[in-house]
Amino acid sequence: MPYGNSAQTDLLIVGAGPAGLMLAAWACQYDIRFRVIDNKATRVGTGHADGLASRTLEIFDSFGLVHDILKDAYRINEICSWNPDPDRPDRIKRTQRAKSQPHGLSRYPQSILNQGSIEQILLDYVKAKAGVEVERNTSPQTLDVDEAACDDEDAYPIVLTLKTHDEGQDEHHTTVNAKYVVGCDGAHSWVRRQLGIAMEGDVTNRHFGVMDIVVLTNFPDVRQSCVIHSKSGSVMTVPREGRLLRLYVQFAETKQGEPFDRKSVTPQAILEKARPMFEPYTLDFRICDWQSVYTIGQRVAKQFSYKNRVFLCGDAVHTHSPTMGQGMNVSMQDAYNLGWKLGSVLEGTAKREILSTYNDERRPVAQELIDLDRRMSDFYSQGPSENSSKYAAFRDSFSWFLSGVSVAYGPCQLVAAVADDHADNNNAAAGTALRDGANGTVHLNEDSNRIASRPGLATGLTIGRRIAPCNIVCQAEANVVLLSDKLPSNGRWRVVVFAGDLTSSSQWDTVKELGCALESICRIYTRSPKDLHSVVEVILIHSGTHDSFTLLDLHDIYHPDNGDEGWDYWKVYSDDAAALSVGEQSTAYKQYGVDEKAGCVVVLRPDQHVAYIGLILDDKALDRFFAGNLRPVKRVTNVTQPAAS
Repeated sequence: MPYGNSAQTDLLIVGAGPAGLMLAAWACQYDIRFRVIDNKATRVGTGHADGLASRTLEIFDSFGLVHDILKDAYRINEICSWNPDPDRPDRIKRTQRAKSQPHGLSRYPQSILNQGSIEQILLDYVKAKAGVEVERNTSPQTLDVDEAACDDEDAYPIVLTLKTHDEGQDEHHTTVNAKYVVGCDGAHSWVRRQLGIAMEGDVTNRHFGVMDIVVLTNFPDVRQSCVIHSKSGSVMTVPREGRLLRLYVQFAETKQGEPFDRKSVTPQAILEKARPMFEPYTLDFRICDWQSVYTIGQRVAKQFSYKNRVFLCGDAVHTHSPTMGQGMNVSMQDAYNLGWKLGSVLEGTAKREILSTYNDERRPVAQELIDLDRRMSDFYSQGPSENSSKYAAFRDSFSWFLSGVSVAYGPCQLVAAVADDHADNNNAAAGTALRDGANGTVHLNEDSNRIASRPGLATGLTIGRRIAPCNIVCQAEANVVLLSDKLPSNGRWRVVVFAGDLTSSSQWDTVKELGCALESICRIYTRSPKDLHSVVEVILIHSGTHDSFTLLDLHDIYHPDNGDEGWDYWKVYSDDAAALSVGEQSTAYKQYGVDEKAGCVVVLRPDQHVAYIGLILDDKALDRFFAGNLRPVKRVTNVTQPAAS
């Protein structure tokens, strides 16, 4: 089990902000040793990052933490756009109301909660789950990587010297040997600087003052998020928990090379700057909870990892303005992408080669964030414009990215590329060209284990993107549940068998035959003979009703025997949620674009992203896919020793 104070550790996380703690939440799911250090004495108190995108909330839900977040969070459903009144240009007038994101994008709305509360929820989770607490007042002093040992899976090639200084006590130094290190230590990352990894991009001369206040005003949209463009400058308002309102106020634009006095940006100075922007409405406060200054800049690191042994997450590899509310979200999503990969490699269930996909998958996301942030920063800084007067359309162009649900990875080792129309998986392993709509064509070597996805079998899914939630019915209980609730972040891969019409005898036989193949796959990789689904979990969704056949007549892999706990009745689902629910319900087969008779097979990664879509009959493709990513568990057989003479 993980432990906190060893000179040797599997994983050392540097930085206990949202990214570092999200990584620790993943580490709790695996039987590995990990430590979290931070140079601060306590967690963040007030202010700082606060926006929570829909995908981030889905991630918290996958750890069972979303209710802890939402009970105190403020939900943003609508954004109001204010511009100069044509009749009185010195005054502002509401010109549009825009939805924060399109309906149906996610079951969770954009929400607001201060960073300190989010950190505390994760801190409590990691302590309760793994007994690990952050080692405070602790910072790395030296970092050395034995490059010759990096390819040795059993080695601890990273040596760090840590300094700990508790108040009232002498500082002391310790040496730590680690298999992997992740720097989640912010924009001025010490870890990144030790690795010599450069940041690319620019820092502008635009400055914004920000503060959280209990506002005193007659502004009518004070409890709505607003984008205000006035003749006096721009301001963004974000209502938040506890009567607070956050103001991002365009403060100054200095000349190139001219110093900016950040200390002059006091709460009162921000108020005086903002007041003319709110005319004809009044603005005042007596309580300021937090205040800071942002200088807009967009920078991204050249690489996110070093020798696949040291990794960087969050602000350590991408910095930008706060205007999109994405800093904390993309940082935690970096860690969410990396965490399960490190955990499964350290636990021995996955091949170490999968770690190279972290840089390949997350750096393009960071680059897209930087590019969009430039557009958004210009929008806020350039005053009233066509985009500000037509804000709803402008925001719609960002909505999918802002929600976090648009991210699609691949193709790579972990995401099967799209097959050309003439290709099949029998020749995909023998050099067939696989198509990636974004990046051209991928050619496979003859010995490749990579396979070809067939997105036409599930037109409502996108290869490499997270699977959207959908209502299904538990076959045994007749309860309507969300598929996403059956995909917790516990490190398991999922094979979702859309079994089609099981009242057809031929389809029944096909799904039974697939069950035999899936049982073999599960046995190869399971770490627990008592739980065949411990690494690869099988979920079956058929297109009929929950009373159309007897569940236990299916192959055992679809209702595994858990010994003293009996059959597992929570692996088989039907698609008749509409018959059991109030209101209009979309069926899973229609939402995911799957043929109700023939079905298909969908492989989901531990982070719920679609890795492969294929035919039910093509079980050999599943064999190749998992063989390319997972490591068979070595079984120890008892050998009778000859009797001593």
